[in-house]
Amino acid sequence: MLNGKAAHHIIGNSMQSSNRRSNPNVLMTIVIAGITLGLLAAGLLNSQNDLKPAMTPTPDQGYFFTVPVQPTENVLSLNLQTPKAGSAAPDFELPDRFGNAVRLSDLAGSVVVINFWASWCQPCREEMPVLQAISDKFADQGLVVLGVNTTYTDSLDEALAFVDELKLTFPILFDETGEVGEKKYMVYGLPTSYWVDRRGIIQSVQLGAMTEDQMLEILTPLLEP
Repeated sequence: MLNGKAAHHIIGNSMQSSNRRSNPNVLMTIVIAGITLGLLAAGLLNSQNDLKPAMTPTPDQGYFFTVPVQPTENVLSLNLQTPKAGSAAPDFELPDRFGNAVRLSDLAGSVVVINFWASWCQPCREEMPVLQAISDKFADQGLVVLGVNTTYTDSLDEALAFVDELKLTFPILFDETGEVGEKKYMVYGLPTSYWVDRRGIIQSVQLGAMTEDQMLEILTPLLEP
């Protein structure tokens, strides 16, 4: 059986060998394969009743796995269930900090970045200023950044403190039940960003913190008339 260190090495090598322009299906397959190896190595796939998150930091890739322990068939099916590039972005409605409901479908005609994050996630902290910068720069061209806090893995108070500390002004939404992040978008790592075009179609799914150049590579063609 693989030990935890060996499985972590395999996960790291798999993710390093894939670049952000790879086919999203291939990238997700690599991620799921790595998750499965990691769970097998830890002997966790036999613990079907324990649904506590198993957090595996991979700071060199800027990505944190947040994989609930599940039966093998559930883990292997994640790749089939996760929304992918070319599919319609699942609609959702979540509250902002003031209790105002924000619905994705109401943003039709805008380019939308749905960024899933948590206050405990260091790569999320590093990425947030870049998201704020592109929001400021391109809002008048139809860009909307939605920061979806995975409150079901976080503390609401800590999430609000995070927002205030970083002086974020784009809409921040709070997913307290996991209905959006866990069930609709099947987010198993943070940060994860979905890039949605003006028709509501997902054009890119990005795992891990992104640089401004990487964001602009995706965003520029989406903003073209």
